[in-house]
Amino acid sequence: MSKLKLIILLFFVWFQQTNGQEDFPILTEIVTDNAHLFSESETLELRGKLKAYETETTHQIVVLTINSLGNNTVENYAYQVFNRNKLGQKEADNGLLILVSKNDRKFRIEVGRGLEPIVTDAFASRIIRKTMTPEFKKGDFFKGVNLATSEIVKLIDDPKYRDEFANLIEEENEVPLWGKILIGGALTLFFSIFIGAGGFTFYAGYKKVLNVFRGLITGKVSVVSFPFILISSLFLVLFSLPFIVLPLFFAVMIISTQVDENDVIDPFDLLEEASFLNSSNIIIFVVLVFIILPLIIVFSTRSSIKYEPLKFSLLKNDKKYMSKNFSSSGSSSSYIGSSSSSSFSGGGGSSGGGGASGSW
Repeated sequence: MSKLKLIILLFFVWFQQTNGQEDFPILTEIVTDNAHLFSESETLELRGKLKAYETETTHQIVVLTINSLGNNTVENYAYQVFNRNKLGQKEADNGLLILVSKNDRKFRIEVGRGLEPIVTDAFASRIIRKTMTPEFKKGDFFKGVNLATSEIVKLIDDPKYRDEFANLIEEENEVPLWGKILIGGALTLFFSIFIGAGGFTFYAGYKKVLNVFRGLITGKVSVVSFPFILISSLFLVLFSLPFIVLPLFFAVMIISTQVDENDVIDPFDLLEEASFLNSSNIIIFVVLVFIILPLIIVFSTRSSIKYEPLKFSLLKNDKKYMSKNFSSSGSSSSYIGSSSSSSFSGGGGSSGGGGASGSW
């Protein structure tokens, strides 16, 4: 083998070793203080405590301190150490790692799958914020870790303590009164805008529906064009309904989360229990609201506003009446309305994707 090939081979081996998978520590003690954050007596005390707990319950709470994470995140380093060392029992996955990195000033509680339902992310986060961080800021790493392990042990062993712990988190996360007022005001304004827009659109659409029936019985809207104009007017009414119904629906859902747990109102349950919401009853409702009720209103106001005799036209529409009330439907005497829509056709050009976008 030539010297050049030997140098290349040695370089390749060195490159593989230095750039391959990072070597994470293999733990031989339940407490490994590589960063020397504890005194010797503190390390022995912590080892005795956690070893006794493992012997009693098989739950393995492991502590590791390091000087630096290197190029790793604290999450990845803890994950790699945990799985390389296979913490906890094989079938139970009941291991837990507390990792502290001295120079990076970061630490993490890594929880095994078996303990995740007990030491939840929310629980671990509170231990970090309320127990470990204050002591670490004082430089008392042993006290922070020791108190954290004690809380973890109580969480694992005592369901009552878990409930109390959960209540503390719920109280801490509860929105203050001024926050609720602010959020409530913003939601009220938001919902009001939607409901207002929906209500205005509903009013405009329903007014068109009334004018369709008024035009029908006075001969200004032909019998043939009546169903087409009515359907187009109903589209406007139907378009407005989501703007009214959805905000009310979400408002009920939001309010239901603020009432007592035993009295929670679920809008979906209400819909399921609403036996009257079947196809036949919906049809009856539509006929009453959009046919019978408009006819009643039109007949009752016909004499009070301006008496107009009953008159029906088979084909001819009143151009002036159509233009005034259904401009979007066209003013043509045709029953469909030839001016109701327009068409557009490009000249055959194309775009190569050029243009500009902006943000603020």
